[in-house]
Amino acid sequence: MSFIIAIGSTNPAKTTAAQTICERAFPGCTLVPIEVPSGVPEQPIGPDQTSTGARNRARAALGAVEGARMGMGLEGGVDPDGSLINCVAVVEAGGRENLTWGVRFPLPPVAVARVLRGEELGPVMDQVSGRNESKKKLGAVGILTNGLFTRAEMWQGPLACALMPFLHPELYAAPATDEASGA
Repeated sequence: MSFIIAIGSTNPAKTTAAQTICERAFPGCTLVPIEVPSGVPEQPIGPDQTSTGARNRARAALGAVEGARMGMGLEGGVDPDGSLINCVAVVEAGGRENLTWGVRFPLPPVAVARVLRGEELGPVMDQVSGRNESKKKLGAVGILTNGLFTRAEMWQGPLACALMPFLHPELYAAPATDEASGA
């Protein structure tokens, strides 16, 4: 039976990153992208909404794909301080979950002001940069670094780190109590 991983997104920047990391972590795995609700606003503001969206997407993806052993949720947000933030949640069918954060960087003040008034970052960045569908390609990070670091590349680090407890469950087991350890 194939190792099936469900990812709660069909966005190419997210699915490309997940495919790259999952193929390296679990050779021969099957990644199934699926559009699922995040349960948070289209543009999450702050770490709470961003992490909730990632967790909700991971759980929904796992539940929606028959035979999936793992669900992944990737959520980008904007912190009220003007930084882009991004979060990855991984949920295993057995119940284990892990949450990691990616890079954090300052967004242009003109974009922050519009996002904090309720607009979504992707379309705002398209308008201020003259690009189209940037959230599926370069993303804000790619636009602002002139392509030195793309949105798909940005997701790879937190995805890899989110897999740590699944790759080394023996190192992430519950710690022994003082009584059990003899201390």
